[in-house]
Amino acid sequence: MDNERLNGITRRLVEGYKPEKIILFGSSATGNRDAYSDIDLLIVKSTTEPFLRRLREVAPLCPDDADVDCFVYTPEELQIMLSQGNVFIQSALSTGKVIYERPRD
Repeated sequence: MDNERLNGITRRLVEGYKPEKIILFGSSATGNRDAYSDIDLLIVKSTTEPFLRRLREVAPLCPDDADVDCFVYTPEELQIMLSQGNVFIQSALSTGKVIYERPRD
């Protein structure tokens, strides 16, 4: 995936979902992409919506042919998972790249 396409997906997510932060992780972030790689995005947003509803909200904002996997968590959920030693979240945060962060007021 080229930067222009990733920027387009990021722009749609920012405009349509208004997250606090978007982190690119996995092979796209580490530079180990191959023909079968997808794009993994960790999206951080303060919300009371259930996890599966969040996924349904962001899915239409990503093109079908882009092969994007979005994981939407609240800041509180991330902190809990980190404190519990969640390896998935630790890896995503340690090797991922912040591609969007909402400016602070």
